[in-house]
Amino acid sequence: MTNIRSLIIPVFITLALLWVFNRPISALMLFIYNYSGAVMNNSYESIKETQKDAKDIFEAQEIAHELTVKNRELEVENEKLLTQVKKLDEVNAALDFKKSFSYKTYAAKIIGRSPTSWHKQIIIDKGSNDGIKLGRGVLTENGIIGQIQKVGPVSSIVQLVFNPDWRMGVKISRLNKYGVLTGNHPEPAFLQFITVDSDVQVGDEIVTSGICIDTDNCPYPENFPVAKVISVSRDPNVVDLVVKVQFYENLENIREVFVLD
Repeated sequence: MTNIRSLIIPVFITLALLWVFNRPISALMLFIYNYSGAVMNNSYESIKETQKDAKDIFEAQEIAHELTVKNRELEVENEKLLTQVKKLDEVNAALDFKKSFSYKTYAAKIIGRSPTSWHKQIIIDKGSNDGIKLGRGVLTENGIIGQIQKVGPVSSIVQLVFNPDWRMGVKISRLNKYGVLTGNHPEPAFLQFITVDSDVQVGDEIVTSGICIDTDNCPYPENFPVAKVISVSRDPNVVDLVVKVQFYENLENIREVFVLD
């Protein structure tokens, strides 16, 4: 009897302890399970969201790159159109000038310019076969630019007004006062032989004098625009006024010219 009791009591105590601790352990295990599941679920959702954000960013970058490329293409196309418009405006201006100009002229294109004499001379695509003659004046719709220096059968050399060796007779339109214009590239040109008592003003227009070198050499019509006065000063070392002028035509913009007959 004593032996039976000694066996039953430990078993009973063990069962009681298991029953007492069974519920908290189950609850703890359930909590751990639920918590870890929630964490894993949140991590999975977070990964999915990150992947979606990364995909959106990548797509946005691709769209931005495509727009940048397209924008560059449009900029190039716009530059081409602007260049074509500028050329068309130049052609129209030249045609309007030729229609309104009362003197006979030969239209010519520039086909040659030497880097060493860029400001001194140009070569045009018209020569003696086209009626071009030595000494004839050359101009654009903006003003006088030079004179025929050498004539070949199909081309001619034009000496430019920008050349420091250039000289031409001109007059101040407002004062009807004559002087000699001298090229001075890259500095402004000089108007020489203007006496100190002359009322020359900044902005005065310089035009061709119309005076012929001889009966067969009248290179320019009278009163055709050449330049304008940009500064007037006195130098104690010289007798005349120091008059600086700026040509109406720009050396870099010359593309087509007219040769006077």
